[in-house]
Amino acid sequence: MTGFCADVDECIMMADREKLVKYEHFVNNVLREDLRILLEDREKLYENIAALSQLKQIIICISEDPHEEGLRTQVDLGSNFYIQAHVPDVSRIYVNVGLGFHIEFTLKEALTFIDKKLGILNEKLSESSKKSAKIKGQIRLCYEAIGELQALDKTKLTLICKMKVNKRDVPLKAVNINITKVWIISVFANFILWLLPIFFGKYTDVLFPYIAHNDITQELVGLIGPTENKFRMCPVVSPYLQNTLRLLDNNVDSLVDEEILMNNDIQAGGVWEPSDCNSRYHVALIIPYRNRSQHLQQFLTYMHPFLVRQQLKYRIVVVEQAEGVAFNRAKLFNIGFVETLKLSKADCFIFHDVDLLPQNDYNIYACTHHPRHMYSAVDTLRYHLPYRRLFGGAVAMQQVHFKKVNGFSNKFYGWGAEDDDMYNRIEQVGLSVIRFDPRVASYVMLSHSSVWRTEGRLEKLQDNKDDSEDGLSSLSYHVLDKKERSLYTWFLVSC
Repeated sequence: MTGFCADVDECIMMADREKLVKYEHFVNNVLREDLRILLEDREKLYENIAALSQLKQIIICISEDPHEEGLRTQVDLGSNFYIQAHVPDVSRIYVNVGLGFHIEFTLKEALTFIDKKLGILNEKLSESSKKSAKIKGQIRLCYEAIGELQALDKTKLTLICKMKVNKRDVPLKAVNINITKVWIISVFANFILWLLPIFFGKYTDVLFPYIAHNDITQELVGLIGPTENKFRMCPVVSPYLQNTLRLLDNNVDSLVDEEILMNNDIQAGGVWEPSDCNSRYHVALIIPYRNRSQHLQQFLTYMHPFLVRQQLKYRIVVVEQAEGVAFNRAKLFNIGFVETLKLSKADCFIFHDVDLLPQNDYNIYACTHHPRHMYSAVDTLRYHLPYRRLFGGAVAMQQVHFKKVNGFSNKFYGWGAEDDDMYNRIEQVGLSVIRFDPRVASYVMLSHSSVWRTEGRLEKLQDNKDDSEDGLSSLSYHVLDKKERSLYTWFLVSC
């Protein structure tokens, strides 16, 4: 690049773009295409695993209750037409073993086959995840290398263009830069920077324990106590679950209430339950709220169909805090818990921020044997968690566990530390926090302006460790208004 430089445009035209074009072509036409094919194959694996898990659960139910008189079921004839059928002998079952072949098994043999098949599929799923992570890493490194090259080009061109004295063109000699050497150094440096968080315990998928995908159904806790519903129990995993990754980013279009109601048979107060089976899970979603109308509409648009597909019996409760004092997220959760129990006997409570949305249909919104932090990965944190004791955003707790820890603290006005205080409470009563596989428990966060953490929150967190009376037992508030709106139950409170 030796010669005269008339202006910046001429310098840019002189720059060597060939390597940049090659890198961009490699990323867009090779790596991204490989990733697309890999993700499609992984979707099929998830579907097969879900189908086998559901079949396994059905066989277990049949084994526990042999049905000596036989089994009555419905057969899909196609086009949403079903007929009743009677199976006189349920001791044997035909299982699809692949390539269009079906083999007759005893129930015990079928369970053995399914377990082996699930093991193979989970190994393939694990290998697929490793490959996708490798390709994503290659894409990221390529983009970083492209950025470095572009920065070098601009710096070099700027230096050449500035060497014009008194508007007279001066012959310049370009400095030779070994692009390959620069690229190698850049890649190595970025790789070291990528490894550092692992050494310091920042990456969820390396250091955070979680429930494996195929063990999730064993952790779910169903209805507690008798039920008056005359229907059979719904499956542990709903057959209506669709794609494993339905929400790819936070660009969620909100629908008006009428459109949401048109597609889902939701009752007043944001209540829904299956009409053809008895849901295993009775859930209340508690949403703390103030001045977030757009987020609330996006949340309702997305979450109602999401929960319906999971065959949950649920109610969405929005607790709005009146103006006048700083927002108290934790206290609103306590109020929502107390007021919801006056309306229905929910076994499971999910305390959920209005700006978080689950990406995966198989992230079942039900409670587990221990309190559950709902997300193991979130897009705003590069799908990692910043620290192990995080218990914010969305959490699920059985009614009995929430009462055992005396609910959330009422003292945290402003933003920050109330979720860490809840983590301490859970530990103090001998419970532990669990999370699901990040491939299932992944979330996106709706865009919003940053909120400053409240000063003194850490000191308050430390002082609150031994205050066992703070919580449900010391809760005081006034309900200013309440309504069963079309998509949710609404409380306006002062606290």
